[in-house]
Amino acid sequence: MKNNIEPLKITEETGDTIEVYLSPDKYPTAYQRKKHELIHSCGMTEKEAEKHIHQSPFVLELFYAMNQGLFAVESEPLDSIDIYNPYTGQEIPNENNQP
Repeated sequence: MKNNIEPLKITEETGDTIEVYLSPDKYPTAYQRKKHELIHSCGMTEKEAEKHIHQSPFVLELFYAMNQGLFAVESEPLDSIDIYNPYTGQEIPNENNQP
């Protein structure tokens, strides 16, 4: 099979997304950290924070680095930040982040 796979890059047209709902059972560390953030940085009550977490998924963009592995980045900031391949440390060209 020929290598017809383009190098990693971020564009508006490409990308696979998944939604992840945090729960204290499946993702206890991330859940507790997000809950703490909402209470202590956003001023929510514990009940408000738990409701928000339950109703608000994280939308993640999936990337697959050939011969390295899969990784995900939250979709929301992709148009304003630089993204780096966690396996190589190399910046991934981001066409959404152009001046």
